[in-house]
Amino acid sequence: MRALVFSALFLSSVMLPAAASAQTGCGGDYLGCTSAPIRYQHREGLPVEFNFDTGWVPSGSPVQVRIETVLAGNTQVSLEGSLVGSWPEPMSLTVEPTEGGGRISVDYGIVFRARARLALDVGVGGPIRWEGNLPYLPMIDFRAMSANAFEPWAWSRAATQGRTMRQHIADVPITDAIVRIPGISGGFSLDAMGEVEAGYRSTRFTFGGQADPITQGMRRVQAVFMAGSFVEYQPVLEGVLDYTVGVRLYPGLYVSLAGRRWTIGLPEIPVGVGPLPRTIRFDPAVARLGLPDVVAEPAMVDFGEVTLGRSAEREVTLRNVGEGDGRLLTIAGDGPFSSPASSRPLPVRSRSVAVVTFTPVRPGPVEGTMVVTTNDPDNPRVRVAVRGFGVEPPPELLDAGSPVPVEVDAGEVAEDGGVALTLTGVDDGGCGCSVPGQTRKAPGGMAALLGFGVWGAARRSRRGASKRRKTEESP
Repeated sequence: MRALVFSALFLSSVMLPAAASAQTGCGGDYLGCTSAPIRYQHREGLPVEFNFDTGWVPSGSPVQVRIETVLAGNTQVSLEGSLVGSWPEPMSLTVEPTEGGGRISVDYGIVFRARARLALDVGVGGPIRWEGNLPYLPMIDFRAMSANAFEPWAWSRAATQGRTMRQHIADVPITDAIVRIPGISGGFSLDAMGEVEAGYRSTRFTFGGQADPITQGMRRVQAVFMAGSFVEYQPVLEGVLDYTVGVRLYPGLYVSLAGRRWTIGLPEIPVGVGPLPRTIRFDPAVARLGLPDVVAEPAMVDFGEVTLGRSAEREVTLRNVGEGDGRLLTIAGDGPFSSPASSRPLPVRSRSVAVVTFTPVRPGPVEGTMVVTTNDPDNPRVRVAVRGFGVEPPPELLDAGSPVPVEVDAGEVAEDGGVALTLTGVDDGGCGCSVPGQTRKAPGGMAALLGFGVWGAARRSRRGASKRRKTEESP
């Protein structure tokens, strides 16, 4: 159970019935399957980011100030799914996504806000309550944020796009340079809005030397594994992250007269850079696949002596010492050895008892093998040695109808340890248990028992005949 198993070796040694795979729930022609979660996360951005908020200070004061400052610049990609192993082949690997388990987000920009709050009780006229931006300080909110969920593994591409709020950048008066009209002013105005788009697509999963890479075109690969109760892989996800950064400029002309302002918008001017792709490599995920590992106890079953025409039963304990759910599929034996056991589950760290039967059909020793077929990926056929000894049924010495006088002559011990017995009697009515002048040879122990039994029967027969004669002679 600790040998290195390769694909060709496993396929050449495992040819299980296709009907067995239908009971595992793995689909297709697979005998068994198991899975483990895999998660990946990647974050990159500016070397320095901060998000500073003083809150309302001083606490409890009727006059309070709050200042918020944000400098953001990061992109994050996360993906979740499962590594699925199925067998035989010997270990086939694929990656299955978790529904909605992908997420990509961007957060870039700068924010500056300064606000004040008044809560005064002046008595006459009632309380004064006010909250607003501090005058003479520029308010800046130029931050692009966005997040988007997607279906792993994003072989095509998943993207998200964030935009800042439209900000007024500047007014440039030009009326004084062209013509000066009292009470009228005009000029050039400029607003701007920033945007950033980030996209991601997976390119492959690599497994070092344990398996070929999984790609969009090759979703299932064969892997090498060490036999046992589990197998561990460390798939590394590789992908491409790209950026497109842009600024949208909104120029215009304005005219102010008597406190009113009119603006004439000009065509929008987009300015962009990208896409700028770069390859990223996620940290490896550790996937531990629990496997069934089935053993049989004992490895040898000895039935001893069993009379021909009769059956003896022994128990074989099947234990799943692995970390994955197992299943007993079939138990098959040679010749007189069989088992009525049927398919059944073998959960993790469980055991099940199977009955093995020996029904000899001829006298003498016999040996064989019981083959226990399970969904153990590296040892699907567990072999249990079995043996027994078939013996003839003991002869019926007396007919149940009438006593038979018998004389026993025990001969000399033969070379093989047997004793020649001469049984002399009358016709036995066809039972075949006493034939005049017949000599039989039996093993030493059996001859002694048989001799004593026949001798006792003969004595009882003679005593009965003697009593009958005395009764007839009496007046």
